[in-house]
Amino acid sequence: MAPTEFLHLRTKLRLEEIYPLHDEQTAKRDPATFAPYDQALSIPALDAWLEGLQVSFVSAVDWFCTPKWQLGPRVIPDSMFFLFEEGHGYGAVDGERFEIQAGDLMLIPQGATHWVRQDPGTTMRLSSVHFHAHVFGGINILELLGFPVHIRPQLPRDLLLQTIPRQLDRDAERIPPGHRQYAAAALTQWLLHLIRHFGPHFKPPYTSERIHELRRLLPAFDYLERNIADGSVSISDLSKRVFVSEVQFRKLFRRVTGMSPVRYIQQRRVQRACRLLRESTASLEEIARDVGFNDAPFFCRVFKSWTKTTPAQYRIAKGE
Repeated sequence: MAPTEFLHLRTKLRLEEIYPLHDEQTAKRDPATFAPYDQALSIPALDAWLEGLQVSFVSAVDWFCTPKWQLGPRVIPDSMFFLFEEGHGYGAVDGERFEIQAGDLMLIPQGATHWVRQDPGTTMRLSSVHFHAHVFGGINILELLGFPVHIRPQLPRDLLLQTIPRQLDRDAERIPPGHRQYAAAALTQWLLHLIRHFGPHFKPPYTSERIHELRRLLPAFDYLERNIADGSVSISDLSKRVFVSEVQFRKLFRRVTGMSPVRYIQQRRVQRACRLLRESTASLEEIARDVGFNDAPFFCRVFKSWTKTTPAQYRIAKGE
């Protein structure tokens, strides 16, 4: 027996001496006595997608709004949600309009047009949390799974949906140790709670055929993420990873993502730049190079075309 096998066996035996798995006084709980997740989202390949989920925190702010406050219409380069602590009004995301009351959540995928209006003479208090949540390196999970844009939590079951944004607001101001790692883990839990308990409200846009095509593109997504700083990455480089011609690749890519490969590459570089602008003190020239732009003025033009603001303005903004 190899030394490592012997150590593993000795450790296993010692653990079973301390924590016996089975004896006359113990029995495994009947699985049927656990409450089922009747409202969980159920679609093909969901677990595989969630295993590749990457969540990063951008910002969190607790806002007090004047009676004249209103928001949008606007589009932002990251995903976000509002937790409405007080007030009453209306909101919309990509044309889906809904009433807002205290306790509600409004979830906005990156790139979605949205607005909020409060009732005349009233005031709102709300938490806003900005984040990125992607699978396969660059597919927004909110769009991939069709997350609901308006959520009315059922207390006490969904108390977590309200406590997490409040904790993120506090951490963003007090900056405790590991606050970004905590925020990413908390946001992951927040999203998974929705998947487990609000399944009937999801509207997945992908057919089984598009799911298959999405899997085909995985090597291209992975290659792009690993080489995002290389400004010379071409469509030819990406098409070779999935063993199709450039013409076929462009058609396949547009069917799956709804945009051209060039636009997608720009989007991913701008998203990476947003994170660096928030989390680092690097100069705009350094950030431009780090995301694959050799020319800083061109980087600024592309950034503004996606975010409607300049890199410098984005850096000083506090995420509204």
